[in-house]
Amino acid sequence: MFGVLGLIVAIVCVIALIWKNWHMAIVSLAGALIVIAFNAMDPVTTLSEKFMTGMSGFAGNWFLLFMLGAIFGKVMGDSGASVGIANKMLKLLGEKSVVLVVMLTGLVLSYGGIGTFIIAFSLYPIAVALFQKADIPKKLIVATIMVCPVTVCMAMLPGSPSTQNLIPTQYFGTTAYAGASIGLICSVIMFVSAYLFLNWQIKKAKAAGEHFVASPGEDIMDLNAVDEGKTPSIGACFAPIVVLLVLMFGIQSLTSIPSSYAVAIAMTCAIIVGCVLYRDRLNVKEAVSNGAGGGLSSLIATSSIMGFGSVVSASPAYESITTALVNMDANPLITALISINVIAAITGSSAGGLNIFLSSMGEYLAASGLNMAMLHRVVCIASSGFDAMPHASGMVVCNQIAKTSQKDTYKYVFITCAIMPFCCAILACIIGTLGIV
Repeated sequence: MFGVLGLIVAIVCVIALIWKNWHMAIVSLAGALIVIAFNAMDPVTTLSEKFMTGMSGFAGNWFLLFMLGAIFGKVMGDSGASVGIANKMLKLLGEKSVVLVVMLTGLVLSYGGIGTFIIAFSLYPIAVALFQKADIPKKLIVATIMVCPVTVCMAMLPGSPSTQNLIPTQYFGTTAYAGASIGLICSVIMFVSAYLFLNWQIKKAKAAGEHFVASPGEDIMDLNAVDEGKTPSIGACFAPIVVLLVLMFGIQSLTSIPSSYAVAIAMTCAIIVGCVLYRDRLNVKEAVSNGAGGGLSSLIATSSIMGFGSVVSASPAYESITTALVNMDANPLITALISINVIAAITGSSAGGLNIFLSSMGEYLAASGLNMAMLHRVVCIASSGFDAMPHASGMVVCNQIAKTSQKDTYKYVFITCAIMPFCCAILACIIGTLGIV
């Protein structure tokens, strides 16, 4: 019981320090030490074998993609290409469609197979130009960027290439398109609900006299630059993104190269295309160097929180919690819904919650007599709920990129990326129980 209390204290401490804008490396280490102390773990062994291994493992796996993603975003932003794209989409969909433009762009990129971290780097320059043009307070930008990649595309849309949508196939013998009806219904409800909520919050903020304020040191090109001829042609603006999507899809379809390497190759080619097309508008050396520096800074912050997660996962208290959850004497769907969300909330990882639960309960669920396609979609959607905690890696990265504080942004993230998908998971259970699959 003392160890469980330690996990609670550690998570509260981590969230409080994040709120106070402490550096994520300090936050993560403080949280890890609390877990170690309350669980009577060996500090030297735990820090060296769990914290550092978890941190270095994530950094090693994501080093290239973080750096390339940040460089790509910097090239698109400094050249004015992102402003050109934002302006074109605004003209197509209307001046009041900022939230819709950002959400749809995130939806397309995510369903195309681009990971959440890369989307944050790529989409932010477009989103911030739109927010500045529409004079929308920046506290809403993280929720607007993240909502589709971490809910609709990650867990709800049938056929999504996300890890969360593929994990259940190993246990239920299903495909990525399993539970299509449930997924489509929840996707529509999730998208519309988030869209309406964010627009409602924008109206409230403007009524309160709030305006867009750039973060310290942030230089944002105004959308008027398009009319002044300061941005590339619209074809050149879209070219790197088209190259990225086409190459990524082609490499994954035609070769056996792992998806992470396919994205890295496609991203490298997209950066090269951008540097060539924008060479007269861009200081290539400065953009690449500053982009790489920004990406590695975000990587350190995110890797640190993964080190904290590794210590949590190795604690005796965590093992006792997961054991108690997966052995709940309740309806299998209720057990899945509660267990996955509690584990995901503790670790800040949807894939972690899903993996841990299914590794223990996957065979039991498969033998329960329930529809496999329904189970696939329900557990998948369940994983997209309370994983969106302040210490979740996606939240950390997006706030780092946007130079915003979770104290300002998180309440909007919590509603759109935690409460709403959790409600969709409950709806998925009800729909599935009624026989709609």
